[in-house]
Amino acid sequence: MNKSKQSMPARARKKMKKELRSAANLPDSVLKADRNTPKALLSRLPAKEQKKEIAALKAFEKNIAIKKAKQKAPHSKRTNTGLIDVKSPPQIVHIEGRRWIKTIGKQTQAKKKVMTRQMTKKRSK
Repeated sequence: MNKSKQSMPARARKKMKKELRSAANLPDSVLKADRNTPKALLSRLPAKEQKKEIAALKAFEKNIAIKKAKQKAPHSKRTNTGLIDVKSPPQIVHIEGRRWIKTIGKQTQAKKKVMTRQMTKKRSK
């Protein structure tokens, strides 16, 4: 149905197949980016001005790289960064903190309330 009305000559078909085979072995062409880079824009300037601008550009890029490295650097979430001697006694003697003790207290109170309710229900039967 979709055939062309005139068939292609054998010589032309042979050439086309050869082109396809040779193109399959070639590496893909590297595409260039469409946007302009700062260095490409500087190439339009005269040599003396270009040197000054390139030096300023490198300094700017280095400054940005340092800022990014600081942001991405792993930081300790602990307040003690190792300045205090390891063998010194802890400030709070208990293993549990205040908050932990508070929640345990509330939990035991809740358990006591539940137990008393259950005990009163059993006695009434």
